[in-house]
Amino acid sequence: MNIVSGGFSLFLSSEVDSVELLAQHVIGVLAVFQESIHMKIEELKNKIPEVCAAARVIVQHYGHTKKFAKHIVALVIKQLKNLTDVDLAEFVGTNKVGKMLGYKKIPTDSTFSKVRERANPAMFEELNNWILLDRMKGKQIRLLAPDSTDVPANSLDDGDARWGHRTPSKREQAEAGGNANEMFFGYKLHAIAAAESDIPVGFFIAPANRHDSVFFHKLFEDAKKRFCIMFGAKLLADSGYDATRIHKEIHDNNMKAVIARNGRGHRKSEDPKDPEYGKRWAIERIFSRLKGMFGLAKNRVIGLKKVSIHIYSCLIAYLMTFLM
Repeated sequence: MNIVSGGFSLFLSSEVDSVELLAQHVIGVLAVFQESIHMKIEELKNKIPEVCAAARVIVQHYGHTKKFAKHIVALVIKQLKNLTDVDLAEFVGTNKVGKMLGYKKIPTDSTFSKVRERANPAMFEELNNWILLDRMKGKQIRLLAPDSTDVPANSLDDGDARWGHRTPSKREQAEAGGNANEMFFGYKLHAIAAAESDIPVGFFIAPANRHDSVFFHKLFEDAKKRFCIMFGAKLLADSGYDATRIHKEIHDNNMKAVIARNGRGHRKSEDPKDPEYGKRWAIERIFSRLKGMFGLAKNRVIGLKKVSIHIYSCLIAYLMTFLM
């Protein structure tokens, strides 16, 4: 007891002169943090007019007026800033960004819930694709990397969600004693990325029970239609894509399949020897950013339609940050 008391007293006596310095340091850190937030808002202002202009054109194709576009962009801002619907209403109703969109007052708490009811997910998909095509026009892709990531359902009562397998992160596996797979209830975002630029270029959203390889053809076709795939380009994929039809499709398109060998439960899966296989982690980085920066895993809605709107809002937020 005396040792503890003595140590505490010694700590106080040795640190008391540093309190003012510590306070100044904390204030400095807070100032830098506030400046960082301010810079993000300023950067957002520069991108909003262009995105909103595209959204105004897109929403009219689905029977909405131009004014509806502000709600579409607002849902993207929600993911950019990791806001709740209530916080989003406060933000667009009081911030200059909201005024740029056309909000004249704070919307009601139910506004964005109603927007999800009325909106077609295809509008968000079109806006996402518009950013991609506008910013990557003329660019060639040499390395493609497909994969999927889990998006948990908000409720077990979600009738569109299904049970499926997910591969935990290395940290999660270490904490769980090395389990390579676990079950979850929800959806999956299937995506294919340009691995040298960390930009997702093809997407599909489905219930969690569908296998990754099922959606490869669509992802690959989308990437080919939108972008120029270089002759001799490589597909970098994990063992989930080790299927004869995928190897054939890649070969028929004058590409090289760099795919991990699937042991089919009889032997351990084996990574390719190709020195560029490690660049496959680009798709993992994209998923990590979508979850850590843009709230992909924080799904608060129910049903495939609304979940798709949530996922595409996250993807648009990603492209506005890393591509625009």
